[in-house]
Amino acid sequence: MKRLFIFATVFIVLMGAGYGVVSLQSDEPKITGGSFLAGGDRSTSVDLPYGYSENNPAPLLLDLHGFRSNSFNEQRFSRLSNVARENGFVYAAPDGSRDSNGDQFWNASNSCCNFDHAKIDDAAFIKSLIDEISKKVSIDPKRIYIFGHSNGAFMSYTFACTYPDTVAAIVGVAGAMDLVGNNCTISSPVSVLEIHGTEDPIVGFTGGAMSGISYTSAAQTIDIWRKLDKCVGTPIAKENIDIEEGIDGAETKVFESTCVKSTVDSWQIVNGLHGPKFNATFPKTIIEWLLAHPKK
Repeated sequence: MKRLFIFATVFIVLMGAGYGVVSLQSDEPKITGGSFLAGGDRSTSVDLPYGYSENNPAPLLLDLHGFRSNSFNEQRFSRLSNVARENGFVYAAPDGSRDSNGDQFWNASNSCCNFDHAKIDDAAFIKSLIDEISKKVSIDPKRIYIFGHSNGAFMSYTFACTYPDTVAAIVGVAGAMDLVGNNCTISSPVSVLEIHGTEDPIVGFTGGAMSGISYTSAAQTIDIWRKLDKCVGTPIAKENIDIEEGIDGAETKVFESTCVKSTVDSWQIVNGLHGPKFNATFPKTIIEWLLAHPKK
């Protein structure tokens, strides 16, 4: 009777803390509701979609913060968490590591933003996080996605270059790639959406350098991925869209490239800065774009 009482108490505490029910039906316990922690020492909260069922494999979205930011601020910036879960996604916003100044970063490229040159393999960390989540809950391997801002966008490109078989599509906001020596090759197509403000003073729309190392312009980033994804023809201009709350009208130019088994798109926020203030329709627009680009 005492053991029963202890078990019931622990169960109630865990549920009150927002963590999911663990199914005891198999040798490998499965999470069946709520949230759970993954990532080992780099603890990451993983949120399950509303109405989650392990019989219905879910898409997975990782949301990567920028330099000097964190997972909490990233969720406020992207506004993706609730909309993702409402649309059946498993969602997680992991944290990078801290540098000697206490700033969080991703070791994404030579130009951004491992300024201490720490021996950290963040692509491997993200891959291990995906693998761990996929063991604990039912994930559709053809619908694994990454969204990143700034340093997180650099990281999304690096992850796609390193583990192209794992990720179906990435969205990079205000990011870039090393101009020289990125050595990106892919064995599987990855759909890419590059979002950039034309007046970005931090990661320049027309390119630039950090710590003396050059990074790509928005156009060069798109060109790299068009070649990697074997796109045909030239990018096609579509109707402008409105995603920036602080700029009147449909301020964002849309260009789409048709590729063999993927899509490479560019959204250019005219007069947009480094940290766009996304409007209420932005999260749904991104979720719809991701769902339209599973791994083929």
